[in-house]
Amino acid sequence: MKPPLIFFIVLAIIAILATRQFIKQRREVAVNDASPVRSLMVEVKAKREYPAPNRRSRQREHIPVEEMRYEAWFHPLNGAGDFKLELTAGDYHQMDKGTKGELKVKGTRFVSFISGTSAAH
Repeated sequence: MKPPLIFFIVLAIIAILATRQFIKQRREVAVNDASPVRSLMVEVKAKREYPAPNRRSRQREHIPVEEMRYEAWFHPLNGAGDFKLELTAGDYHQMDKGTKGELKVKGTRFVSFISGTSAAH
C-alpha cells in the first residue's frame, strides 16, 4: 500500500521547520560569541525556576530529581525595556528580586551580576 501524499508533505514541512530552527540557534550562538561584554545597571524584576521540558513523558513519573531551568527578568535603570536571561542555578540563587546592581552580558548571554554597593557605577 502506497503512503498518502499528505504524509510526505507533513514530513517535508517538519524537516524544513527543524532545519530553520537549527540555523537560527547556530546564528544566535555565533552572534553571542562575537559580541563584546556589556555592563548595565539593572534591578532584578522577577525570578523563575521551572522543570526543564522532558520529552520522555512516560518516564517522567520515575525521575526522582528533575532538571531545573532558571531565568530572571531585569529592568535597566536607564529606562530601557525589561528583558529576560537564562541563568545557572548558582547565579539564580545568589540574586534576590528587587536587588539593584551591575549586570554583565555578552550578546544575549548572562555573564555576571554584582549587587548593591560593590557594583561599579
